[in-house]
Amino acid sequence: MPPLPPPRSALPTGPPARPVPLSAGQERLWILDQMVPEGTYNVTECFRLSGVLDMPALRGAAQALIARHDALRTCVDDESGVPEGRVPPPDAVPVDVTSHMAAGEEELEDLLRTAALRPFDLGEGPLLRLTVIRPAGERNQYVVLLVLHHMAVDGWSGAILRREFWELYDAFASGREPRLPELTAGYSDYAAWQRSWLDGEEAAEQLAYWCEHLARAPETVSFGGEAAAAPEPRSTEVVEFALPPAAVQAVRDAGPVFGTTAFVVLLAGFAAALSQVAETAECVVATPVTDRPTAALEGVVGSFDNTVLLRIAPRPAARMKEFIEHVRTVALHAFVNKEIPFQHVVRALAPARGGGVAPPLCNVAFSIEEAIDEHWNLHLAEVVTHPWVFLPPPRFDLTLMAELAQDTITGRLYLNPARVPRPTAERLAQATADILTRLSTQPGSPLRTEENPA
Repeated sequence: MPPLPPPRSALPTGPPARPVPLSAGQERLWILDQMVPEGTYNVTECFRLSGVLDMPALRGAAQALIARHDALRTCVDDESGVPEGRVPPPDAVPVDVTSHMAAGEEELEDLLRTAALRPFDLGEGPLLRLTVIRPAGERNQYVVLLVLHHMAVDGWSGAILRREFWELYDAFASGREPRLPELTAGYSDYAAWQRSWLDGEEAAEQLAYWCEHLARAPETVSFGGEAAAAPEPRSTEVVEFALPPAAVQAVRDAGPVFGTTAFVVLLAGFAAALSQVAETAECVVATPVTDRPTAALEGVVGSFDNTVLLRIAPRPAARMKEFIEHVRTVALHAFVNKEIPFQHVVRALAPARGGGVAPPLCNVAFSIEEAIDEHWNLHLAEVVTHPWVFLPPPRFDLTLMAELAQDTITGRLYLNPARVPRPTAERLAQATADILTRLSTQPGSPLRTEENPA
C-alpha cells in the first residue's frame, strides 16, 4: 500500500534552500523538453473578457501568481551535470505579457497557436506568460491566453490557476485586498519530501510491483504507420466523435450497474476497440494520475502528476461485464502503486528506445476530464472560459481524451500522423462508440460479435 499522507508538520515549511531539489516530475519534464519539438509540453488556459480590460491589474495578477507559487518561478541549473532547482525571489522574476490585434478568426487562431507553441527557457523562467488579443471590430472584447510549462503545473493546478488569477485581477482592478487562502507549504517542500520517500521501503515495493506487472509486456501498438525512422511532425491531428445517448447513459450508470467509475468503463471500451482495430491480444495504455499527498498541498500549483501504465488483455470471448471487471482490477492495482515516478520504472526495466516521440514502454494514452464552463463577474468586466483547444506536437502516437459534460461525452483522438493513419483512427473512434453503445443494451454479450468483429 502507498504511504499514508504525511501530516502537515511532516512537510518542511519556510523559505526553500537555494538550490532546491527538483521533484521527479520536474526532472523528467526538463529532460523531455530537450528531446521533443518546441512547445510539446506547454499548457494553456484561454479566456474571453468582455468589458474594460485593466492591463496593470492583469500584469499584477500574473506577477502575484508567480510570487505565490514557487513552481512557476523554479529554474533548472545543470552546470554540475546533475539538474537541480533554483527559485529566484518574486521581485527578480519579470512577467512576460504581449498584446496583439487580430483582423479575423484565422489570424486569431494563428496568434493563439504561435503564442502557445513558443518555447520556455527552463534555465531562466518564469514558467508562465500572458498573451492578450483584441479582435478587430469587436469593442471591449479580448482573448486572454495563459501559457505555462507542464514542469510547473498539472491538471489539478488548472482550477487553482483560473480561480486565483481572476480573483487577483478583480482585487487589483477594484483596489481591494485579494481573498485567497494562506498557503502553508510550497511545491519545493513537496519535492524535498518526495526525494526522501523515494529512498524508503514503500517506494521499493511499488517499483517491484511495476517490474512484475510489466514484465514481457508489449511496448507498442502498431497502427500501420511509417517506419520509426520517419521524421516527426510538429502538428497533431484530431479525430473527434460524440458518443450516442445510449452509450453516454451506460457510462453514467457505471456505478450502480457495474460497480465502478466512468473512467473504467470508457477505458474498457477504448481498450477493446484498440484490440480489435490494431489486432493485438494485449495492450499497455498510459494514463496520468495527479494527487496531493497532504491537505497543505491541495491549494498549491505544481507538477504533482505521474504516468501509470495499464496492461490490459481483452479476450474476444469475454463478456463485456467481465472485461470491465478486469480493467477495474488493473486500474485499482495501478493506482495503489501510483507514487513511484514513471522514469524510475523505465530505468528499472531498461526497454529499447523507439524512434518516435512516445515515451518508452507505451505509445498509447487515455485520460478523461470534465468539460470546463466557468465565468467570473469582475470589476467592469465579465470573463468566460474560451473554447479554443491547443494542439501541441504529439506526446504519444495516439491519445484518447474523453470530455464529460452534463449530457454528452466527446472523444478526441489525438494522433501522430507519422505513426497512425487517419482512417485507422476513424475506425478506432467508431469501434469505441459501437462497443460502449452495445454495453448499454447487451452488457452480457461477448466483446466481439459476428456483427461487430472489429
